[in-house]
Amino acid sequence: MNTEEALRKVLGSDLKTNEPLRDYASIHVGGVADFFYVAKEVADLARACSAAYEIDLPFLVLGGGYNVVPSEAGFPGLVILNKTDNVIFSLDSSTVIVDSGVALSRLINLAAGRDCGGLEFLAGVPGTVGGAIYGNAGAVDQAIGDYVKSVTLLVPENDKMVATKKDKNYMNFSYRTTHLKSDFKDSKYKPVILTATIQLVQRRKDEIMRMLRNNIARKLDKQPVCEFSAGSFFKNPKDQSAGMLLEKAGAKKMKVGGATFSGKHANFLINKKNASANDIRTLAEQAKAAVRDKYDVNLEEEVEYIGKW
Repeated sequence: MNTEEALRKVLGSDLKTNEPLRDYASIHVGGVADFFYVAKEVADLARACSAAYEIDLPFLVLGGGYNVVPSEAGFPGLVILNKTDNVIFSLDSSTVIVDSGVALSRLINLAAGRDCGGLEFLAGVPGTVGGAIYGNAGAVDQAIGDYVKSVTLLVPENDKMVATKKDKNYMNFSYRTTHLKSDFKDSKYKPVILTATIQLVQRRKDEIMRMLRNNIARKLDKQPVCEFSAGSFFKNPKDQSAGMLLEKAGAKKMKVGGATFSGKHANFLINKKNASANDIRTLAEQAKAAVRDKYDVNLEEEVEYIGKW
């Protein structure tokens, strides 16, 4: 039985082949995934990851497609698009169990409807709950890890993937990273977030809506939300702004092919005109070198390069 037959035996006719990743990455670059599958339920997500793992095939879980730059050479394995969407509030609405594929915006709005807040600082941040937790997304000196109580993970164990619940300490939340993102960086198989339990804050709906409007307005004013980007490209060095360092190093004047830096915010590398993934990465390296030469600061990507480079 070949690879496709083995996958199709588990995933059926929903399995696709040679699917363009640029259609699923917010920066709109990338080659094809050898195999592609949309998971609509947590059971689908677990089954797809397990099917790939058991035949020793690399797999990648994508949420909203932010914070990633897929290679033009594509992904040599199974890409799973996470569309899981269950949201379950506790009786008093103080906590919520949410599937990793749920859009952040949907979770925030559902919580607001129950007079629950806490996540308003993430207003306007695109992507899914799983992706946000994986990279500890944040804004305004807060991060989602501050509100996560526990996660249910699918982890490799011997010859299969198993589900296990971990408290927030396991995740080791820190600035724009977690145990999953940093410590499994070079691993062939990473743990996969299935669900998360999040602690909310009781708050009046009118106050929540005011905070949401203010945060979204600030984001619209300062960030190129209508451009093709992967989000903030580099992490802020300690006590410094990556955007400011890039701007002073001349990043806004740099260009490689169809890739440029945003004129609104220098820490947003954008696909201006049919850029390739190689354009994006080459420009990022040039900008890093400019900052290093001028300020002796080594910028670290917040985004991840995925696939065959």
